[in-house]
Amino acid sequence: MPHQSVPALGAAFGVPVWLAALAALVLLAILALVAGLARSVLRRTDQANLPEVLLGLSHVVSSLCGLLPWGRPYSAPALSTPPEPTLMPTVVLLRAEPAVRPVGNRSAQ
Repeated sequence: MPHQSVPALGAAFGVPVWLAALAALVLLAILALVAGLARSVLRRTDQANLPEVLLGLSHVVSSLCGLLPWGRPYSAPALSTPPEPTLMPTVVLLRAEPAVRPVGNRSAQ
């Protein structure tokens, strides 16, 4: 009958408890950083700019994933192109009399 190794005391899944606790602490710190940043930004943004702000936050979170040992930031989502502005018709007003009096003409005073 082959001998099976018993995990040592103080180890969970073959990882020392102190290392697992440190990894959990780092993950919680990164999560708190992302949540605090998102809350701060979303409180200050205007409702009209919310899609752009959320897209920017996704870039930040993607970059922060690079801090994780297993995280590989993927290519960031493409920025949406703004819609073409609609051209407003130009209105030109013409007057029969001049809008500005000539400088040399002082008879009107």
